[in-house]
Amino acid sequence: MIGQKEARQVANFAMGQSKADQIEVSVFNHSQALTRFANNYIHQNVSESDSSISIRVVFGKKIGTASTNSLDPGKIEDTVAWAERIAQFQKENDDFVSLPKVRQGDYRMVNTYHKQLEQFSAQDRANAVREIIDVAKKDSLNSFGSVSKGIAEICVANSLGVFAYSLCGDVFCNIVMAGKNSTGYAQSGTRDVRTIDFNGLAETAARKALMSEDPTGIGPGKYTTIFEPLAAREFLEFMAYYAFNGKLFHEGRSYLADKLGSRVLDQRINVVDDPFVKNGFSFPFDFEGVPKRRLELIDKGIAKSVVYDSLTAFKQNKKSTGHALSAPNPFGPVPLNLVMKGGAKSIDEMIRETENGILVTRFHYTNVIDPHRLTFTGMTRDGTYLIEHGEIVRGLKNLRFTDNIIDALNRVEEFSKDPVLVASDPGYGARFATGTVVPAIKVNDFAFTSATEF
Repeated sequence: MIGQKEARQVANFAMGQSKADQIEVSVFNHSQALTRFANNYIHQNVSESDSSISIRVVFGKKIGTASTNSLDPGKIEDTVAWAERIAQFQKENDDFVSLPKVRQGDYRMVNTYHKQLEQFSAQDRANAVREIIDVAKKDSLNSFGSVSKGIAEICVANSLGVFAYSLCGDVFCNIVMAGKNSTGYAQSGTRDVRTIDFNGLAETAARKALMSEDPTGIGPGKYTTIFEPLAAREFLEFMAYYAFNGKLFHEGRSYLADKLGSRVLDQRINVVDDPFVKNGFSFPFDFEGVPKRRLELIDKGIAKSVVYDSLTAFKQNKKSTGHALSAPNPFGPVPLNLVMKGGAKSIDEMIRETENGILVTRFHYTNVIDPHRLTFTGMTRDGTYLIEHGEIVRGLKNLRFTDNIIDALNRVEEFSKDPVLVASDPGYGARFATGTVVPAIKVNDFAFTSATEF
């Protein structure tokens, strides 16, 4: 990490190399370390650090973007020149008005980094894995997964006076427990490593695998289904990309097009994008340096808002809501801090009140097959169970589903209390933690279309 002072110097140096009408500089530094295990053994322990700088230049309405993973002054000069050269060959973007302007006083202080993460060493990760493996061996299971940490430094500046800087960190753990013919899964992500209970996660994954032993099949059909938070979050994440996206909204490709102010979901559903929620991955600004703010998206089932970056906002005579992704971004703005309000009952109570139904731990390989209507498909994974007379009676072989998100959220029977953060898997790119705070949801008549052999 280079620190706020040096990040500002790098950004100012880059802006000083350009003759463009406007210029934006994004500096991104990250370091991350991962310990991966399989078959109850650690088999990989790696770490990496990288820096990158992205340059966006504007000549009139022509825009060029270039990036490099070197902060060497000579490389920065070259990258600015590449961005300017690219801009020369672009068509004019008639929708472009300006890069954003921001008052420094508009930024809200957010705690995105805990120093304890610095001391979370490779030995500590190995100790965490030992806890997980001990649980697996106790139950005669094989464990698979990873424990990782990441620190990211993000700076966005432009020639109109924007300067935003933040240092953030996170730790992530995912666990698959496997028996002879069953699996169970658990995961957790947080900014504060002191709040992760590795043993508890392992016990959850192991319990699910044991409950799934010798799964049986069930025919296609519509079933009352309880989706644990890992599965429930995917309903919201597809809405984030395809419904709340301001670009798709104004192009008529969003389900919410012409529906703002109308009730679109069950009246008990409330969804906000809250970058300051305490149990989420708080972050103070977007990738254009625009301050984030809490934004109501669904209030008592009524569609209230969509999100904007500067390009879509200027085009529609709106203000950016602070939802820009990294440039170049042809897809449009996306909310990354979704929070769904919970209900009054625990998951156990929801199960006890289900006469016949299915419990789903999480989804696998989900895709939207109709982005406008929000019809999606996928499979269950790592813990699918049959509920009879208020009890989980056995594990089920995985099922493929095809249903409509909007219709399903209008057939909700109950939400669990105390929504939890479901962290997105860090993946293999630059580290930037995101997640959705969501309860379990119980949906009537969810459509499972076919069964599997596993």
